[in-house]
Amino acid sequence: MFDVEPAEEQKPAKPLTEKQIAARARTKKMNVLAVIICASLCFVLGVISAVLPAGVSTPWMFASYAAGYVGVLWALAGLWSHYMGPNAPK
Repeated sequence: MFDVEPAEEQKPAKPLTEKQIAARARTKKMNVLAVIICASLCFVLGVISAVLPAGVSTPWMFASYAAGYVGVLWALAGLWSHYMGPNAPK
């Protein structure tokens, strides 16, 4: 019913090269900057939609939601690439 044999041990991963370390740092900076831009855009559009009259604010509100959504997805993609992507330490 249960497998009692021990699992095969994995080989230790090779250390990252200098190129991979530089690529990781560059990508991390770009992802952080993009998420900050999306978050500030979401905040600014949200404030604009809160100040405008109800009939005019709907497109601004949806633009704010879209900027927030893009920021969250970018953050998730950045976390994936940093921790589980091809340049992640194994």
